[in-house]
Amino acid sequence: MILCCYNKIRKYPGFINGIMWGKKMKNKILSISLIFISFVVLATVASATQMTKIGSGSEPAIYDSKVVWTNGGVLHVYDLTTKKDTKISSSASSHPAIFGNKLVWHDKSAGMSRLTVYDIKTRAKSYIIQDIAANSIPAIYGNRIVWSANGNVYMRDISTHLQTKIAVGDNSDIYGNKVSYDSYPADNTPQIYVYDITTKKAIDVSQYGDNIASHIYGNKVIWSDFNIKLGNIRMYDIATKKQTEVTTGDDITGYDTGGAIDINGNKIVYLKHNNLAKMDFGDVYVYNIATGKSKQLSSGNTAQTPVASGNVVVLSNSGSIYMVYC
Repeated sequence: MILCCYNKIRKYPGFINGIMWGKKMKNKILSISLIFISFVVLATVASATQMTKIGSGSEPAIYDSKVVWTNGGVLHVYDLTTKKDTKISSSASSHPAIFGNKLVWHDKSAGMSRLTVYDIKTRAKSYIIQDIAANSIPAIYGNRIVWSANGNVYMRDISTHLQTKIAVGDNSDIYGNKVSYDSYPADNTPQIYVYDITTKKAIDVSQYGDNIASHIYGNKVIWSDFNIKLGNIRMYDIATKKQTEVTTGDDITGYDTGGAIDINGNKIVYLKHNNLAKMDFGDVYVYNIATGKSKQLSSGNTAQTPVASGNVVVLSNSGSIYMVYC
């Protein structure tokens, strides 16, 4: 509207609608126009979610400033601080996990399924070959690695080389001395359990629903419940024994957040999707545990496998790896 007024001023100098428009008035209107335009531009930039492409590939994982992913079976480690991308000597790799300077991934380069453990600093490699299945996905915390194979959950201490079966279940994750996983109790749908490495006891934290794909951070466990429609996310606080519905819906519109999820600190990242046949794809959202509110980070329903560390979210989208601050 201000710009329209200024165009009139330029074309018809002098009197307009009984008002004398001189040079000072025109300059004043121009200044107001520029301020208005600048405000609109700044507001637009501030409200937009800025994503940065850091590489090509899929299946990202993150720990502090290091991001790892696979591209054609080759592992990449990207340093968010130095912006350096390093290729790791690997092939036929998938499902990488990282903790500190330790990497672990599923490896089929030898024609068999095994887990490869790699030290980023020393470049030393070691292999876990016992009790590994084609669908084994590792998770790592400190010197401990957990994974599932043939309906069982295993843990290996890479400092002592001691490997044990700790539970019957699948989709394991680890934080500190606790391991989360899903398991089928007799005559029931899968539930989420947390195993205490110190006490060697497990507790059922989900208690109802059709639950899979748990992740654990600190005292908080999250998972996807597929009891209704396309899934929703629930969270259990081990310390307070309180359960929270992170995402909700209803029986008519359905829940639609049963895709990939991750938790780090005070944030949960998840996919919101609209197609049960393509649950690996969706829009990325971040949920703030303290405020109980979610914020959309991507659109187009094409993102995959979001992961978080601090205020950074990393995701794959159409063959590229992106990072975004949240």
